[in-house]
Amino acid sequence: MARQLYDYWFVQFDFPDENGRPYKSSGGKMVWNEKLKREIPEGWEVVNLFNAIDVQYGFPFSTELFVDEITSIPVVRIRDILNGTVSAYSTEDTDPKYRLAKGDVLIGMDGNFHMNLWCDDVAYLNQRSVRFRQIEGSPISALQVMFEVTPYIKAKEQNAKGSTVGHLSDKDLRGLWIIKPTIHSLFSPAITLKQISNLIVENRVEIQNLTRERDELLPLLMNSQVSVMPQEVNCDLSHD
Repeated sequence: MARQLYDYWFVQFDFPDENGRPYKSSGGKMVWNEKLKREIPEGWEVVNLFNAIDVQYGFPFSTELFVDEITSIPVVRIRDILNGTVSAYSTEDTDPKYRLAKGDVLIGMDGNFHMNLWCDDVAYLNQRSVRFRQIEGSPISALQVMFEVTPYIKAKEQNAKGSTVGHLSDKDLRGLWIIKPTIHSLFSPAITLKQISNLIVENRVEIQNLTRERDELLPLLMNSQVSVMPQEVNCDLSHD
């Protein structure tokens, strides 16, 4: 749904105008934008990625300080981004600015440039990864930015295949431009996309919790340590 809305509003430009009609289809004026090499709605702007979103690179955690036991510093590495999981813990002191929040967009910057929405607010981002977070009050949401940079990231990833390991650099990111829409009473894309992002995160967290409960319960069921059958059924079986 989020992707469909994004395409409808930011690719087809048929967002609701001030009269509630689809903008471009209703004859809304379009103007050429040299940076994007395409037309955008009149009055809309194009801003550099670093002015569109809060960008933060990961912390250079020392692998020597990684430990097996759970600590207060769960570390998100590139391998963790796609699955939304944590595979390392650290004892290293870390600046709070590297701590992730629900709804952050994460991108791995080496190899396969994994990209995903993050679903907790306790983990810290490791080096060679970057996170995008909506700027307070901005009309540009993190989800919009994720959709806008995806074609560039996928092209970069595809070009790296069959050669050396691909790398995404600060220079690459600073060369990206993001559409800044004009909002009005009938059109506030950042609010709508943020609400959808929150629902996605909530659903993923619920799935993770249910999966964890299943994994904890299944061995007990297989060993007959617990049962999901009614008590009277268990009693009947015990008399056979």
